[in-house]
Amino acid sequence: MNLSRVIVFTGDVRRMVDFYTTTFGLTMIGEFDEGWTEVDAGSCTIAFHKLGFEVDGSTDDGVKLVFGTSDVAAEKARLESLGIEMTEIYKYGEIEFCDGDDPDGHRFQISSRGILR
Repeated sequence: MNLSRVIVFTGDVRRMVDFYTTTFGLTMIGEFDEGWTEVDAGSCTIAFHKLGFEVDGSTDDGVKLVFGTSDVAAEKARLESLGIEMTEIYKYGEIEFCDGDDPDGHRFQISSRGILR
C-alpha cells in the first residue's frame, strides 16, 4: 500500500490551486472544478475539497505538507520574494527546514530532509 492522495479542505479551491501550482510548480490534474481539484505532487496528489465555509488552517491540525529542496535558503528567498512569510531556517545536523503558511493558513515546510544522501 502507498500514500496516493492528501485532501486539503478549503473554502476557496481556486485560490488554493493557484497558490500551489504557481508557488511550487505543481500541475493540475484534469479540469478545474470548484468542488474538488487535484494537483500532481510527485509521489501522491493533493486534492483541494471545497467546504461550505472559509477554513482557518492556522489552528494546528497535526498535518504539514513538506516540499523537498536541496537549497533551503534559496527556496526561502524565492518564496519570500513572492510575498510569502517564512520562518527562520532551522538546522538539525545536516538537515535544514523552514515553514510558511498557504492562503488558508495551513502550515507547509520546505526541507532538505531526504534530499541529502
